[in-house]
Amino acid sequence: MCSDSKCSDDEWHKAECDWTVSRRKQKVEIKDFTIPHPSYQSITVIRCLYQKHNNPDVWAKLTKLESHCASRRGGSKYEADRVWIADHLRRFYKLDPEEWSVEEILRVCGIVQVNGHEVPLTDPPYVAIYDAGSMLEHSCVPNCSKTFTRDGHLLIRTGAAAVESGGHLSISYTDVLWGTAQRLAHLADTKFFVCKCPRCSDPTELGTYYSGVKCATEDCMGYALPNVHPSTNDPFDIEWTCNFCSTVIDPNRIELTLSHVGRDMAAMNRRDPNHCRMFLDHYVSAGDLHPNHYYFTEVRLNLAQLYGQLEGHPLDSLSSEQLSHKRELCLKVLKVADVLFSAECRIRGSLMFELHAIMAEDARRSQQDTNVVMEALLRSKFYLEQAENLLKYEPKELPEGQMAAQCKQNAIDLDLLLKKLHESIGSAPM
Repeated sequence: MCSDSKCSDDEWHKAECDWTVSRRKQKVEIKDFTIPHPSYQSITVIRCLYQKHNNPDVWAKLTKLESHCASRRGGSKYEADRVWIADHLRRFYKLDPEEWSVEEILRVCGIVQVNGHEVPLTDPPYVAIYDAGSMLEHSCVPNCSKTFTRDGHLLIRTGAAAVESGGHLSISYTDVLWGTAQRLAHLADTKFFVCKCPRCSDPTELGTYYSGVKCATEDCMGYALPNVHPSTNDPFDIEWTCNFCSTVIDPNRIELTLSHVGRDMAAMNRRDPNHCRMFLDHYVSAGDLHPNHYYFTEVRLNLAQLYGQLEGHPLDSLSSEQLSHKRELCLKVLKVADVLFSAECRIRGSLMFELHAIMAEDARRSQQDTNVVMEALLRSKFYLEQAENLLKYEPKELPEGQMAAQCKQNAIDLDLLLKKLHESIGSAPM
């Protein structure tokens, strides 16, 4: 696909380069870059298939992984893989049908889809498969989270709660910030199972009412919540039932409410704090969704990190009211996170860092009262230590890794400041 020696000599390109030379026996020329070419779409699969004869140990590990071919068969993605990957590879690279069956190629496609991890160390991210990492089970309330080392190795971290000996380790295969209906649909579409984890099995999502939509019954104070039947194999078989009056709500009515709020959320300028705040003020007070709803949690998280981060609007330029609102947003998201995704170190670590910065700014603004300054700085130190512990394994290529590096410097500066303050008031170090 290219003649640059940097490509052909690159170990990571060896599979596609070797197949081009040994099987196709002529250079691949791609002239139309306006659409995805099958050669690019199939590179990951080529690299997997290449292991069969060139690295049998890796091939053995790869083929032990789940492909869910039986569930995938007949679906649009399965048929697209047949045409654009399996048929393309056999034709384009002149593969021997006896050696490389369509079923085997499609099985590898399934293994990549089901077990691939998106590694966000590059732009765009790349997909990698980890044989040991694939053994971790899924839960929408996981007790572990994943991150990556600078060279792309998978690192699994346990969360705030200790895992008992013999207990199961779990990560989330989907986005823990999504509601139950979205998670179920995504897992069924990409991982081919209907989740029955404690969070999906509980309509209240562990008491957070994270997917709650106001009951349509007049004067009812309850919320319609997603009830998933324990024996269902249909991710869309959700009954929305009010937790107060037990009325079953028409799912079309639920969808209408969510679509209305969702459209405004999509149209909102996420880089404008005023727009984000107007959205929250309007829809939280409207009462159509539970105050902990995932729409609100997503916007709160965005706004909490937006305050004080925009160019030309640093933290010290925020009004006292804005600084207080930033603190309130962080604490509200953390309250939900502690219940639903306490193991997600990046989210919790980032919010702890924001709280550290808020308390440090509070101290700066309270210079006339030494006791207030001391209390604010000690709180700032507490949040900083929490942030550093949560983010310490994040690679510097990620914003959270850069935040972790800042934690170390801030800790030094904060200790010096506390020492000077102690000396100035004649107190023993705390």
